[in-house]
Amino acid sequence: MIYTVTLNPSVDLFLDMNNLNYGKTNYVDGEFTLPGGKAINVSRVLAQLNIPTVATGFTGGYQGDFIKEWLDKEDIMTDFVDIECQNRTNVKLLLDNVETTINSIGPRVNHDEIGELLHYLSRVGEADTIVMGGSVPKLEDPDDYDIYQRMVSLAKANKAHFIADVPAEYLLNIIKEGPILVKPNIEDLEVVFNTKIDTKEQLAYYGKQIVEMGAKYAIVSYGAEGSMFFDDKGNAYIADEIKTDKVVNSVACRDAMIGGFIGTFVRISDPLEAYKMAVAAATATAKVIDLPTRKQIEDEIDLVKITKL
Repeated sequence: MIYTVTLNPSVDLFLDMNNLNYGKTNYVDGEFTLPGGKAINVSRVLAQLNIPTVATGFTGGYQGDFIKEWLDKEDIMTDFVDIECQNRTNVKLLLDNVETTINSIGPRVNHDEIGELLHYLSRVGEADTIVMGGSVPKLEDPDDYDIYQRMVSLAKANKAHFIADVPAEYLLNIIKEGPILVKPNIEDLEVVFNTKIDTKEQLAYYGKQIVEMGAKYAIVSYGAEGSMFFDDKGNAYIADEIKTDKVVNSVACRDAMIGGFIGTFVRISDPLEAYKMAVAAATATAKVIDLPTRKQIEDEIDLVKITKL
């Protein structure tokens, strides 16, 4: 089973506007609400690919109820830890074909709630995969900020695979533990290696370093221009940019890549085909406000061109 763990889920409120006048009353042309969170998005993409998952993490308040009810409608199994505080609401302003995101901090999670989640994840076994992603909410006990490392320890103790798309400050230690996949962007690599990356040659160098440090596979994206894939045999591949008239959803592309990769890899164990599906899923996501359907992802597959570096 694949378990997706979102520590700081959200309800994302999208506001479609023609203009924004600071200091004045503004009116929206349309609005809609979606569940948010990196690993939640992975579950939703995998559901489109007919790969079952269990979505877990922390939920509370009416926002938490909304998240669970939405996932239930999409036939995604959930087993969240109920917390005393309510989940956050994020605002996405859609103005002039540009998405501006205003993220809330999120709830405060106490030590017992952390313990309950870790106890739940102790059930993972050798055939399971934990996908962990996103920000860490406020934690009541400062000692609990090692929660990602503790999840990794649980996975390793039970011989389960794990995938990490976590904030840069957690990434270096997790890479050394041998994740099956990590998905940093350029900014993450700059933090991990304390450097400035200006060229694709530099990006390729540091991407290979990630695998040498312990990750089995790595996908490094550099915005709308494309991405690179690095495998455990020392190979590097580049996926060219797929042209699109309008990018309306850049934030969730990263999550869709992970969903596309693992959804293919668990079926056929072919990392290059999994990367191809990852690129297709990300491209399809860029063209829609919500996450793409299976058909929308499949429509992009033949357009993906991958070149070995």
